[in-house]
Amino acid sequence: MEEMDTEIACIRLGNVHVIPVTSPELACEFLKIQDSVFSSRPICMSASLISNSYITSIFLPIGDQWMKMRGILASHVLSPTSFQWLRCKRDEEVDNLHRFVYNNQSTSINLRKVTRCYCGNVIRNMIFSKKSALFETIEEVDALFTLLEYLHSFGISDYLPWLSVFDLDGHKAIIKKAYATATKHIDIEVDHRIQIWKDGNKTLKQDILDILIMLKDINGKSIDEC
Repeated sequence: MEEMDTEIACIRLGNVHVIPVTSPELACEFLKIQDSVFSSRPICMSASLISNSYITSIFLPIGDQWMKMRGILASHVLSPTSFQWLRCKRDEEVDNLHRFVYNNQSTSINLRKVTRCYCGNVIRNMIFSKKSALFETIEEVDALFTLLEYLHSFGISDYLPWLSVFDLDGHKAIIKKAYATATKHIDIEVDHRIQIWKDGNKTLKQDILDILIMLKDINGKSIDEC
């Protein structure tokens, strides 16, 4: 762009137009003034596979469904009240981490694995109220980090869709395998919890999954019926 003597350009990569800018003023125009136009997430193979065809709130392109899911997360999952309510679960995992490090202080510790497992267990406890040994879910945690590594990574099929059938970069196979590993227990847990609530065997919300299951729309339908 220096050779072209410009601070903004439009480059076509296959059927995708990429607009790089090098000026702080133009960056503010994109990210602040015109953010509603340019803030939508890109449509790409990796995000589609990881979100199961864009049914999750994180990867949804901006639109009515995204606005609805954003409201649910802001009000019921990521609110200060929910954050404080779930503090005991985070503290519990911190205690588990400290205990593990203390009990293994005479040996070397792989901090990458320990911190990954800790983060995975915090999320697992907050969502499912599941407790596990520090290394018990290492396979699922590694799969999750694999998905993060390949999310929005360069894939030739995103720019030349007709090449997707060949999977030249191998991303699709890697993502599908990691997704299957990371989610193999989730559907079973969710279906089991929904049935518990339907049978009347549970009346107290204990985690994020309980909150989502008990959400009602304006017609009084639960989230699994919508």
